[in-house]
Amino acid sequence: MLATLWHLGGSDVAGLHGTPTRLATFAVVPLWVLGLAACGAYGRRLLPGDDGLRNRVVRVAVRIGVLIAFVSLLIDSMALMRRDVLTVAYAALLTPCIRVLVQRLGSYDYGHRYEARRGLLVGHLRTIDEFLAHRRPADAKQLSVVAACVIGGEGENESLLDLPVPVVGGAGEIVRAARANRCDAVILLGGSGLGRTALRRICWELNEAGVDVALAPILTDVSAGRIAMAHSGGLPLLHLRAPVLTGPSRWLTDLCQRACALLILTLLSPLMIVLAVLVRATSPGPALFRQTRVGKDGAEFTCLKFRTMCVDAEARQAEVAHLNEMADGPLFKISKDPRLTRIGGALRRYSLDELPQLLNVVDGSMALVGPRPPLPAEAERYTDEMRRRLAVKPGLTGLWQVSGRSSLSWAESERLDLSYVENWSPSLDAMILLRTTSAVVRGDGAF
Repeated sequence: MLATLWHLGGSDVAGLHGTPTRLATFAVVPLWVLGLAACGAYGRRLLPGDDGLRNRVVRVAVRIGVLIAFVSLLIDSMALMRRDVLTVAYAALLTPCIRVLVQRLGSYDYGHRYEARRGLLVGHLRTIDEFLAHRRPADAKQLSVVAACVIGGEGENESLLDLPVPVVGGAGEIVRAARANRCDAVILLGGSGLGRTALRRICWELNEAGVDVALAPILTDVSAGRIAMAHSGGLPLLHLRAPVLTGPSRWLTDLCQRACALLILTLLSPLMIVLAVLVRATSPGPALFRQTRVGKDGAEFTCLKFRTMCVDAEARQAEVAHLNEMADGPLFKISKDPRLTRIGGALRRYSLDELPQLLNVVDGSMALVGPRPPLPAEAERYTDEMRRRLAVKPGLTGLWQVSGRSSLSWAESERLDLSYVENWSPSLDAMILLRTTSAVVRGDGAF
């Protein structure tokens, strides 16, 4: 309806009576609603998010567009074709936007407590534990895991006590547990060990009880864009596309980021000159701190930063080693480091110390977005899995920067960097750059 009114305009709406082509335009509204309903756009969903709405909208728009063209040819009305095809185009653009807006508005608490959907996990103890460990706090607002059914948990009674949710049964109690705990959904984790016959029976009983069923693969941190559904021999298969590590999209993105870095460097050069003078004026030593870091494919390069510590900071690292807050990995971080200069804390809090890295982006050793550039000593301690981070250029910002920065644990930083490499896309880079501005202004987690 919005698309129709937008296209016709207020003056046109007033003159609808007696105008068949304009009345026909309003017929697009029920056609659009029926088309979306027929392809499942209004169906109940397990979680809000990208449910394939864009693909459904495109399919409906194409079909209605073909129908409009056919009717227009029959009645010889090009005006009808032009007006209604444009109306469908507006609707195709507006529908996903309105869906996102409604979801965002629904995520706010306007003095009422909205109850999240209740979920029951089913799987082996290890997979349940991994699933819960990878959940973010925001996920609980959409799906609250209230219980778990552990399959093959014999001999693991002590470990069961470590789960953050109560264990309410095994493979034979799934349906009963879902009903007893008033669950809206049952999530079957990959490798649950349920046979085809048992799985089909459980799905039937849960569907009859009005409980949704979802299958969660073992892999985590895989974006929806890399997953495609296929069928072979009557079996549904999840096709996992290879990550984009090279190719035209990578080359074009790299070129654009280097050009943007050069532009930003030019615009911020007065600020950088002022910061360099302040660094020199508030502590003895050079304005820039040069440090060897490891880049793409293990190549070493000189990373540039404004100096935020005293000149003998590295020599004094042993005496402050007991203050290290990142003992779970190779990183060395102290929230209130005694080696900081007078303005070093402020520079770090707002990431101003990293502005010289724009020069690294321009010369191609870094990118605007990417994993954190490691020290050679850190890279030497990488496992084979962690060396995957070196498949792309390190970045001035990244998922770690917009997800907590220095307050993240080593394990979480590792997971975010690997997730970025595996799921890279130009849109992901754009999203990170937009979120970086907010993270830097707030100064959260930086030290």
